[in-house]
Amino acid sequence: MLDIMHKGLKKALKHCDQAEIYGECGDVLSVDLEREEVKKVKHVKSTGIGVRVVVRKKIGFSYTTALEDARIEECVEHAIKQAKVSEQDTHFLGLPGAETSKQGYTKPEKSFDPRITELLECGSEDAIQYCKRMLSGAKEYKLSKSVTCTPTEGSFAAARDETYILNSEGIETSDSGTYVSAGLMVVASEAGGSENGEEISGYEGKVSRILTGIDFEWIGREAVKMAVDCFGAKKLKTKELPVVFSPRAVQNLLAYTLIPQLSAENVQRKQSPYHGKKGQEIASEILTVIDDGTMQGGVNSRRMDGEGVPAQPTKLVENGVLNNFLYDSYTAGKDGVESTGNAIRGFSNLPTPGATNFIINAGSTASKEEMFGEIREGLFVNDVIGAHTASRASGDFSVVAQNSFGIKKGELYPVTQVMLAGNMQEILKHVEMIGNDTRQIYSVVSPSVKVSRVQVVS
Repeated sequence: MLDIMHKGLKKALKHCDQAEIYGECGDVLSVDLEREEVKKVKHVKSTGIGVRVVVRKKIGFSYTTALEDARIEECVEHAIKQAKVSEQDTHFLGLPGAETSKQGYTKPEKSFDPRITELLECGSEDAIQYCKRMLSGAKEYKLSKSVTCTPTEGSFAAARDETYILNSEGIETSDSGTYVSAGLMVVASEAGGSENGEEISGYEGKVSRILTGIDFEWIGREAVKMAVDCFGAKKLKTKELPVVFSPRAVQNLLAYTLIPQLSAENVQRKQSPYHGKKGQEIASEILTVIDDGTMQGGVNSRRMDGEGVPAQPTKLVENGVLNNFLYDSYTAGKDGVESTGNAIRGFSNLPTPGATNFIINAGSTASKEEMFGEIREGLFVNDVIGAHTASRASGDFSVVAQNSFGIKKGELYPVTQVMLAGNMQEILKHVEMIGNDTRQIYSVVSPSVKVSRVQVVS
């Protein structure tokens, strides 16, 4: 791959001031379940190269999935033509150079598992066995005689990717990683039907960089438990209540509010409520937020970002005070600061600032029992539906609480037809406790979080 990229770079530099070649190789094996049967098996290998060129502060970009010399040359020529007809961008200070990597690259621990590469070479049979382990876990859960539980859909995927970055300013680096993910959804029902023939769904899933990081039977058991525990649900009254959000609910909310709000790109466009608020208190003093692309075993840990800048930890919020934003080299240049190594991209698009492993932590933590025990009347939310409709500009959201439980003097009971309405900036200011049940779901690494008051709508 690097030999091909060097040829492309040499070709580009005959006609431009700066150039960058970004390459990817991917290998993904996936299995989809429908009920308890295998619905689809896919094994896809892909390659691609993205070319970014600079001609007198004009940017051009093109990409190709064909790695023949002639196609690479066409891709370079197209990027140069695009640059020449583009408008000058006076904010563009140049591609990152070798000086940005002077501290060197460090390979994050537990980001590559040879067992996953072996699985990719062996084919689909082993992958199907992992799906069967999820299904067997679901069957292990002891149900009462009146309850049946049926898997409706599930998935398993194993992947390896390789990333290569080469530019005219002295950066030449690469990285590789492995991934495995699995999930199962079930529907539980009672004989004769629960109230009005109600059926309740439950879901659990996990992603890891190493195969042993996933307990497949646990996924099946937890999916069933999630559904069955919600039988006999009651309604709540509309009012403000203390709410405990599970790690999955936290992830869902932050992915569409706080993470884009802390992107330097959105801040600079004044599409974030945190524009001009660096150094100000924006959250509870017990809350600290770190984005760490070097986290051991992190789903998005890597040696470098999408421009070749070394991955690093960045303290975004410290004890409630806004410290920093997520920067790539372009947005960092506009603000006169250093890139935080948060350029996110694929070969088919230009880099943009984004989160890697977005970590919520605190100086002290509590068990769920301790968090619930503090609440005379409140709500525990396992997941939310509709977070994608939240406004990143204002932080306002209105979501359905999924698989949720009322809290009465520390005790839990299932509830139904509950919505939450609020504003993420206000939520962060009213965080009272942080749990000790931290887990990573996609890019968010978070425990359960207790918020002193949230508008609950029945």
